[in-house]
Amino acid sequence: MLRGLILALTVALPLRAEPAPPQAASEVAYLKLGIFCALQAMDQRPAPGTLSGWIHVPDGPIDFHWPDARVVPAVLGLAFGVKSRMVPGVFASGEMRVYRPGATTPETWDTTFSDTGEQFGFFRFDREDELLPGLWRFEAWEGETRLYSAEFEVVPAAALPEIAQACGATS
Repeated sequence: MLRGLILALTVALPLRAEPAPPQAASEVAYLKLGIFCALQAMDQRPAPGTLSGWIHVPDGPIDFHWPDARVVPAVLGLAFGVKSRMVPGVFASGEMRVYRPGATTPETWDTTFSDTGEQFGFFRFDREDELLPGLWRFEAWEGETRLYSAEFEVVPAAALPEIAQACGATS
């Protein structure tokens, strides 16, 4: 009887996927991961390798409101991502890749990586159909070399109300 109860609970409880620890190549001096309120207007630039066909371009520096957080509530206006800087003397042209939950093909856009400033790859929830729970993976590539990989777990807004309600966003 106890075995049946344990089996029933195991089937009834949702499994949470844990984000893997970030990984970086030796050319990467540091990675910063986090979540931020992104309700402000941003510029855009074409990114044909994404579902929307464009990416957001911040007007100025953005600080993470929740640095090091890798569990993200699915809320419109919230964004999450990775800031990186290369070791001295390294400049690279490459691409960002973002894998949505269950996707085998990433969304991609061209970018550069350097030792003189931060490269910032992020995703902002703009539409209801983007609020996908599960593991999201960010990867930075220079040709065939993966510079870094970082995962985030997106969860329903109710799982993290302190973040979900902090920005004044609703979903």
